[in-house]
Amino acid sequence: MLRVAVFCGATLKRNLLAAPPASVGYAFFPASLDAPLPDLHGFAGALVEPAPGLRRARLAALRQALDGRPLGSLSLRPTAAGLRRAQQAGFDFQLGSWGPGNPGPAEVAARMGAARPEHSVALPAAAKRLAILTDVVKTANSILEPRKIIELIMAKVQELIPSEAWSMLMVDEQRRELTFELALGEKGPDVAGFRVRLGEGIAGWVAESGQPVIVNDVRKDPRFTGQIDDQTQFRTRSILCAPLISRGRTLGVVEIINRRGGRFSRADLDLLLTLVEPCAIAIENAMLFQRAEQLTITDDLTKLFNSRYLNLYIGREIKRCKRHGIPLSIIFLDLDGFKGINDQHGHLAGSRTLTEVGAILALAVRESDVLARYGGDEFVVVLPETPVEGALVIGERIRRSIEEHAFLREEGIDAHISASLGIATYPDHALTPEGLIQKADQAMYRVKERNKNGIEVAH
Repeated sequence: MLRVAVFCGATLKRNLLAAPPASVGYAFFPASLDAPLPDLHGFAGALVEPAPGLRRARLAALRQALDGRPLGSLSLRPTAAGLRRAQQAGFDFQLGSWGPGNPGPAEVAARMGAARPEHSVALPAAAKRLAILTDVVKTANSILEPRKIIELIMAKVQELIPSEAWSMLMVDEQRRELTFELALGEKGPDVAGFRVRLGEGIAGWVAESGQPVIVNDVRKDPRFTGQIDDQTQFRTRSILCAPLISRGRTLGVVEIINRRGGRFSRADLDLLLTLVEPCAIAIENAMLFQRAEQLTITDDLTKLFNSRYLNLYIGREIKRCKRHGIPLSIIFLDLDGFKGINDQHGHLAGSRTLTEVGAILALAVRESDVLARYGGDEFVVVLPETPVEGALVIGERIRRSIEEHAFLREEGIDAHISASLGIATYPDHALTPEGLIQKADQAMYRVKERNKNGIEVAH
């Protein structure tokens, strides 16, 4: 059995021990490495949780104690950025733990052997690679966040096929374009805003045809456009590109550029296809789950958040405000004259009016603000890190936008309504989500009883 020393916290320890005993046995030590290092004689290598306080000197001491045996990082739900930091810190390889039983013993054994072949367990290269891929696929299927799956896949692609750049582009079916979901490499941040039309360039061709491709000299391939190279000052020499296909539908493509140490091979393509084919299904499943979850927290008509989500969100924000000593304001809004539209023009016209109000609110608030339909013709705007003075500015912008808008213009009606708004702020007016909503609601009703079409702050 392969013995591995693991320097980690309690959560990672539980995750590793949840896997059935197999070819690896673990001995656990504090993650900080501050205590005297244990005798590592008899261990095949070590795994370290790269905690924020970990000192490079202690890591160097551990490396010296291992005397050439492999040293890997082990992180809880690692991001692509975190994996890059671990690589820069000098670890031989990086592993992620996404839940109990992960990473499995087979992947740990395979990574130990791949990092230092002289300390490898008796597994042929193909078996080691299969162990890694099997564990990645199993992990991907246990994650319900598309972005996390994409980060996991791309981190593994980085390690398995050493190159200068790696990216995953996802299909925007409405616009028939590819967008960069994740781009790694020196110019990764520079390409984030680019879009590629389906059929355009090698990535676009792969997305449209559904066929993988190896191009070891892009200058000789008429599909290569070079537009992104021109704008980023990057030089693409070779490309390996494979489609992400799930249930017959192309979700996107994985593109690898400029293989280090030579040309892309058929073995590289087979490895990439082995990884992306099952992971495409995991991505689609996560997207479907996310869509279904979204339906439970959004209003069908306006596509804003619903009151169920609103209370949860305000509760979380209040906890954050309490920790950091920052304010939080909410605006409670009720439409004036909405009943008249329903009575005169029917329920369908009323529904379209509410949809237009949702669009007006989205344009009037900031990106960090949260919008919800509270019920009927009532709406709530949550303004993080905003005192009363800031809420009044945003509230006036909303009030004016609604007052000046001509509703149902496409139906030839040109209706005009207004809104009454109440503002409440944490911690000045209430300390709970229910208290804030109640105070803002009471302030709004005072506007209603007065002249309507105005704003009032809670008492």
